Amino acid sequence: MRFLLSLLLSLSFLPTHAQTTTERDFKKHFDAHGISGSFLLYDLKADRYLAYDVARCRKGFMPASTFKIPNTIIGLDTGVLPDTNYVFKWDGKPKWLKAWETDMNLAQAMRVSCVPCYQEVARKVGVERYKTWLTKMNYEHMDVGVANVDSFWLEGRSHISQFEQIAFLKRLFLNQLPVSRRSMDLTKALILLKATPEYTLRGKTGLSNAAQNRAHYNGWIVGWLERGDNTYFFALNAEHIGTDNSRFIPARRAITEAILREMGLM
Repeated sequence: MRFLLSLLLSLSFLPTHAQTTTERDFKKHFDAHGISGSFLLYDLKADRYLAYDVARCRKGFMPASTFKIPNTIIGLDTGVLPDTNYVFKWDGKPKWLKAWETDMNLAQAMRVSCVPCYQEVARKVGVERYKTWLTKMNYEHMDVGVANVDSFWLEGRSHISQFEQIAFLKRLFLNQLPVSRRSMDLTKALILLKATPEYTLRGKTGLSNAAQNRAHYNGWIVGWLERGDNTYFFALNAEHIGTDNSRFIPARRAITEAILREMGLM
């Protein structure tokens, strides 16, 4: 009897997504933008996943700027970021994007996905606090050390899958992370993308060079859509070969919204 109880308890902690995932062909939406990738949708009320290329949805990729979501939570909860009015000072040096070449507050830094701003946060948080907080939040597979504390989410061996992205976002939405309610609420407000009378869309994009190859990009958009009494979580990951990523960057959100419209959610 004791063995049976132990077995049942251990099984209760196993991931169930393999049993609750339905495949759906969304290839046409990726083809329309000339890119390849995968898409995962989770219906909170039905407790059900819908996936395009479920095998790829289980594969880990560099989190890139989707890490700004947990990074913001950690920054706020540790006091590194006192509030959303915190101002990042531009150092006067040229940046990858012109939009980053100015002083900006936290909300603006999230909106333009300011990498130097969040690298400043990372250096203040430090390795040990990252290890503690990432473990607490069950945000796994981050390879953080002294040498890469301000870049571990952009390059190196850190990785996260689409299933893991949604699992984290679900805990954030349900206020189940072991952090203050204030930190979660402020972060949710910062990732607002669109609000209409019918729905609210929240999310964050991410972009990295796959294997540090300047002609091979990997991109994300993760988030959720609140509609009526239900919430739908999504995670798109896509790849682009070529040095010109001008079409790839907007394609991530465009594909996601096209799929959500096809599902009758937008």
